[in-house]
Amino acid sequence: MIFNLTARATTDADLLSLQRTIKLLVSALAVLLLTGGAKVSAKIVELSETQLEQKLADPKSGLRGFVDLVEKSMISGEMEPVEALIEQDAILARATEGIEARGTKVIRDLFSDSTRRTWEENGITRDFAGTNFRFLRIRTYKDRAGLLFRSAGDHGSLNFFCFVLREAAPHDFRVIDIFTMGINEYASETLRRTYCHLAASLLGEEGRKFTKDNGAYVDSIEAVAAISQQLKAGAWEDVLNSAAVLPPAVKSERSVLLMRLKAAENYSVTSRAKVIEDWLKAFPDEMDLPLKLADHYITGERWDDAERVVKRLLDRTGGDARLYLQLGNINFRRERDQRLMHSAASRN
Repeated sequence: MIFNLTARATTDADLLSLQRTIKLLVSALAVLLLTGGAKVSAKIVELSETQLEQKLADPKSGLRGFVDLVEKSMISGEMEPVEALIEQDAILARATEGIEARGTKVIRDLFSDSTRRTWEENGITRDFAGTNFRFLRIRTYKDRAGLLFRSAGDHGSLNFFCFVLREAAPHDFRVIDIFTMGINEYASETLRRTYCHLAASLLGEEGRKFTKDNGAYVDSIEAVAAISQQLKAGAWEDVLNSAAVLPPAVKSERSVLLMRLKAAENYSVTSRAKVIEDWLKAFPDEMDLPLKLADHYITGERWDDAERVVKRLLDRTGGDARLYLQLGNINFRRERDQRLMHSAASRN
């Protein structure tokens, strides 16, 4: 998407207000777990699946040592060694490139600065630090190859992350994007969505024409920023109430749905079911939110639906022991329910 319009003039007060809004929105992304981007810059060469396989098989390449370092750091909860290997500028470049107009440099700089500050405060990998973080295999998602890791936390929490790499120098591997299977997105995609809305807001009335919802999100950007602050503060009921009065197109926007779901999961099962219902209306492909949908179906004892989602996850990951265990649990509970029903029927 290329913008060729003239941005409206901004005063110092406008920039301060804009900076505050960006800060709030970017903070929400950190809470949601960095929950198609532009083409890859020609300056950044990603390692292909074949290259990764060759280097992983070669003890001298250093890639196996990279994997061991990631696992050890995440399991111990010490994020710093892994954070140092993530090229933030590469993620930001992918998130912001291809949108050009007079004035967008200002928002790009503010957006990038706010994102870096949020990462500095929270860390990009904080959501899987301290979990049982294990390398599974090399996989390709959305035409980008990477190293697939499984994150298994307390209380049965489970997610999968694919690290896209480049080799900055021999034996020096760097992470240039992270795919989160739970929300079917790369970190750069999550950031880009918010950046596009912010860029459109700079273009005033004309910018509305370049948005899918005809500017509804742009018009509500301050309200969404306020909701993100409520989410960060853990005010779950306030998040749900504030989101309820948003325009329908904004209420069902992906980032807003993720904020609503985060709040609902911490508020009530009924609230979660309502948000998931809205999610499926907006995003019918269950692989856009597979892990949460599997849990939702299990909670509702919808065994066939849960089995379908877990089997698709097994296919996407190439197989995983924890998913097989979950599938076995689903089949056991379904068979148990069937036995109870048959037993009850035989007594009548």
